[in-house]
Amino acid sequence: MRRLILYFGVILMLGAVLTGFTDNTGQHASTDESTDIQEGTDGVIAKVKELKDLTEKDASNTEDINELGEALKKNWDTIEKKVETSYPDDYQNIEESLYPLIALAKKDKANKAHIRELSLETLDKLEAFKEKL
Repeated sequence: MRRLILYFGVILMLGAVLTGFTDNTGQHASTDESTDIQEGTDGVIAKVKELKDLTEKDASNTEDINELGEALKKNWDTIEKKVETSYPDDYQNIEESLYPLIALAKKDKANKAHIRELSLETLDKLEAFKEKL
């Protein structure tokens, strides 16, 4: 009987020790997701800055603004679901200025003053979000 209790105790101890050494893939996935969001945010910030810079140049660059608006949308799309899931309040805040910015940038006749205003607003929001990460 003592032997049975001893074996049972050893098995429980071994199980407890081995449980402490299991791979916590949830933690790794969270870290990877955070890195993906941070890198994606950097890409979106870069595109918004490019768009803002284009609005400060000559008036004949509407086609470039349209292309950059599309590129901005694609960059945001790569991280949108992750941001929405992990940071719902920030997601909503960013989208309040980002989607109008993208829509304006894709118009045939670009309103550069409004695009510049939304670019600055969106940059502020993205920079604040990036600091949270």
